[in-house]
Amino acid sequence: MAYSDTGGTGIPLLFLHGTGCDSEDWQTVIDILPSSHRCIILDFRGHGKSSTPTEPFTLTNLSNDVLKLTDYIEIDKFILVGHSLGGMVAMDAARCSSSIAGLVLLEGWTSLSSAGSAFDEGRFYGTLSQIEIKKIQKKSSDTRNRFEQSVWRSFWSTVIEFDAYNFLERTPIPIYEVFGGMGRNETTETKLRIPSNQNIQIIWLQSAGHYLPHECPAAVAELCSNFSNTI
Repeated sequence: MAYSDTGGTGIPLLFLHGTGCDSEDWQTVIDILPSSHRCIILDFRGHGKSSTPTEPFTLTNLSNDVLKLTDYIEIDKFILVGHSLGGMVAMDAARCSSSIAGLVLLEGWTSLSSAGSAFDEGRFYGTLSQIEIKKIQKKSSDTRNRFEQSVWRSFWSTVIEFDAYNFLERTPIPIYEVFGGMGRNETTETKLRIPSNQNIQIIWLQSAGHYLPHECPAAVAELCSNFSNTI
């Protein structure tokens, strides 16, 4: 598993990318953050510079990979910042680890079953240019093509089955649930299935779609910094 660690002081921020993305997708956010923040970024199995599995694996295997990395680099408290799939992995990791001090979830879905219909159509790539969209699409396609189809299908079935509602309902750790405001309608919040919990704060970034680290890195960096300062 490929990873990098900027060093620095304070509670580390560990960044988890989305499906078909990799650690490079966080670089603009990290460049904006104050250098005092310790930032750790990794590539999930089969993504970026990490090796590609030939045997079936699950979403929980990804969350276990995250926790094994934190054991390896000997950090006992950290904040997970996850985008999309990375947010789902972050919640899965937090279900079974007391080392996670908080979560910043950037369109990290409670479940996929309702998320797909939570917003109006046409908001996925937000305000990104066609050049940026094609780069994202090519990286995603190249990543998928690294896997045997049966291995990918087996993994994706566990993503479809994932449901974090009970975790979110009961968790005692602070959480930012961050969403792009494009395509939001009167049923969006209901379909996102975020339970009432005083530890969860829902934040909307207007004029943004799904790819928040690409569309509004400065806003994401500010949220991460502010969140870190409250822990």
